[in-house]
Amino acid sequence: MLRKEFEKMYKSAENAYAALDFTGIGYITEEAFLNSIVVKDRTSFTTAEIREYFNENNLFNAESKGINFDNFKKNFFPHLYLVQDDKDDLDDIAANNIR
Repeated sequence: MLRKEFEKMYKSAENAYAALDFTGIGYITEEAFLNSIVVKDRTSFTTAEIREYFNENNLFNAESKGINFDNFKKNFFPHLYLVQDDKDDLDDIAANNIR
């Protein structure tokens, strides 16, 4: 499963997310995810199987630009996702709006 490959390759969800959101736009696009080292070199799943996983878990859809950190952590590092992060403060909201 993809989850295990991410856990093997990256020590933390933050490192994995940073590797996939290398442009710093605040979310991971489906294209960036599918072109990642984990998907291309470390997994035996086909692109069709991975997209089916995306559809089943509603990760990439027309309503969102991509996967944000919270959603990524919940899906690929669930053992680290015990409670939700604090709500964004005004600076976080302003930074998100700029992106």
